Amino acid sequence: MSPRTSPPSPEPERRWRRASTSRQRVIAARPGPDVQAAETYTLEQALEKLPETREWVRKVLRRLEPALPAAKLTVLEVGCSQGRGLVAISELGHTAVGVEPYRPALEVAYDLAHAEGVEIEALEGSAESIPCGSDRFDLVLAFSVLEHVSDLDATLAEIHRVLKPGGVLWFNSASAMCPVQGEIAHVPLFGWYPDRLKRRIMLWARDARPAWIGHTTTPALHWWTPWKARRELGNAGFVDLRDRWDLHRAEELAGARAIVIRLVRHSRLLRTIADVFIPDCSYSATKPGTR
Repeated sequence: MSPRTSPPSPEPERRWRRASTSRQRVIAARPGPDVQAAETYTLEQALEKLPETREWVRKVLRRLEPALPAAKLTVLEVGCSQGRGLVAISELGHTAVGVEPYRPALEVAYDLAHAEGVEIEALEGSAESIPCGSDRFDLVLAFSVLEHVSDLDATLAEIHRVLKPGGVLWFNSASAMCPVQGEIAHVPLFGWYPDRLKRRIMLWARDARPAWIGHTTTPALHWWTPWKARRELGNAGFVDLRDRWDLHRAEELAGARAIVIRLVRHSRLLRTIADVFIPDCSYSATKPGTR
């Protein structure tokens, strides 16, 4: 994950705790469905979206519970932006560590944690070179990040390195199965374009139409399919790959929804059809070994 801005020289730790909303780059409302890069949210925007993030983090951890230790977890969020996920993880009693290359987002992360009265550790760094020791984390989360990294192989290798044996990676990302997506505005059916064409359009938009991609300098270049997930995660040394349909817990399922998910789980054809209707994807995978 290459830096999305050119950060200033390192500053003392206390700087991270100063209010920083005046320095945030807010993308003003414009005609048309332009998007905003998550790392550019202000403190006010982060606070507004925090309840949604809390619910999302709780749901992910519930779904991963069978694969995780029944104890306090050490969790890394790759691409933590302004720290909403870290705050939600810390509130659940776990140790929350984040890595983010965009320095203004780190400032907001500490301001948000201070406002909510929790402790987090947010480090400046990239997914391709995580500034943490090996075999440290029970769980690594990446919310809409892996599509944006500059070197996917290096990123997956780093995540594998920092996970404990038996540790779990969970991520959601851009899906190449669905024509609907939220990574670029004004380009219909973009998810179905060939990867090479998607890459060319994204790099063109970065330079010529930055509002279409939320003014991010790291547009979505890596789009996932089930077979790409199996290949990339397998090559990185992960095992026990599970997709969103595998991860649904029994207590989540009721009525017609339960019937649909059970049918999808047991049919590769139905699973493929279902993926076409959902504009993102999510997977978990495990680092081999015993805790």
